[in-house]
Amino acid sequence: MRFREIVAEAAEGKNTHLEHIEDLVFLQGASGAQSALQYINSVRDMLENGGDSGNITVKWDGAPAIFAGIDPSDGKFFVGTKGVFSKTGKLIKSTADLDKYGYEGGIREKLAVALKLLSGLGIQGVLQGDMMYTKSDLETADIDGESSWVFQPNTIAYAVPKSSELGKRIAASQMGIIFHTTYTGDSVPEMTASFGADVNELNKTSAVWFDDATYKDLSGQASLTQQENKQILQGLNAAAGALKTADFAAVSGDYKALLMQYVNARIKRGDTQIDDAQSFATDFTQWYNDYIQKEIAKLKNQDPNAPAVKSRTDKIAAQNKFITDNMSGIAGALAVYKDIIALKNMLINKLNKVDSIKSLIRTDTGYTVTNPEGFVAIGTDSGAVKLVDRMEFSKNNFSAVKNWSK
Repeated sequence: MRFREIVAEAAEGKNTHLEHIEDLVFLQGASGAQSALQYINSVRDMLENGGDSGNITVKWDGAPAIFAGIDPSDGKFFVGTKGVFSKTGKLIKSTADLDKYGYEGGIREKLAVALKLLSGLGIQGVLQGDMMYTKSDLETADIDGESSWVFQPNTIAYAVPKSSELGKRIAASQMGIIFHTTYTGDSVPEMTASFGADVNELNKTSAVWFDDATYKDLSGQASLTQQENKQILQGLNAAAGALKTADFAAVSGDYKALLMQYVNARIKRGDTQIDDAQSFATDFTQWYNDYIQKEIAKLKNQDPNAPAVKSRTDKIAAQNKFITDNMSGIAGALAVYKDIIALKNMLINKLNKVDSIKSLIRTDTGYTVTNPEGFVAIGTDSGAVKLVDRMEFSKNNFSAVKNWSK
């Protein structure tokens, strides 16, 4: 199957929030840069040795997030969305609970299906997954000359040939779900999340197509060639050398939030290239000036000597001086940042070689093949980071025809 983002993008429930690997430079300074290179080397090592790893899972672009398992307080099976961790603890143990918590429309229908079918899997503890479809979501389309099942739970659509074994399983099922996170604890409110989910012991049933999100390369297509491995190792060595001259204090600390906001602004305008530190700093300075000027424009009193205006113009002057005074250190840190992005993209290109389930973007004229959202690497310290082609992900979000009726 197709593998998306190593681990779930933890925007829901108690999942730990995942950062983009390159942003560790801004968020954690020198230690973050070192961690990023360690993650890259770990994925490189996995790809050098065959492409299978429990330390890489995939983000499927499913919706809604489904939590399912046993409530330790009474031993009863429940399902729910991220509301299971709210103060009211929206654990759905019967259809009456759907009314109790006010669920309506499509989300109610999907939770009702999940409640009915997931109880048969014999889940011990609590798992979180992304719902991929229920029976009514399945559509038929001709994809690359093959009649295929197509389902679009979120931005990305997925296609599976009807004649394949997986296609036959999907045809016989009532819902599909990918499990990616495991929760443990003595009570639901106090449970802690860990990346990954072992589905090997779950009961097999034709009514539910399920899988975990572990990256699997059964074809061997994602294995690195000798030349590719050498190129990544050289890149890692170059980045490690740049670490020695970089001043990460100049891009982390008080400036980290602004720099990350600026990077996101660049991505939205279609610019992800960092040609050199000087042009980056100059562009950041202009962006920051515009950012503050927009704040000033919202003030009722536009008098340059008014305290609210003057405090903001002083910020611009201080920021410009900071960039000028710290250009050498900023240049070194941005060199590492640039190297990490380049290495990340090399890994993504190789990981994308596995393509059993096609990822598609629905456009006004039909479907266009796209890459997965990206991947997430799990560290030995139970941390994880996202490896995402941010330009493609941003483009897909803006251009895709959504299929959200739920």
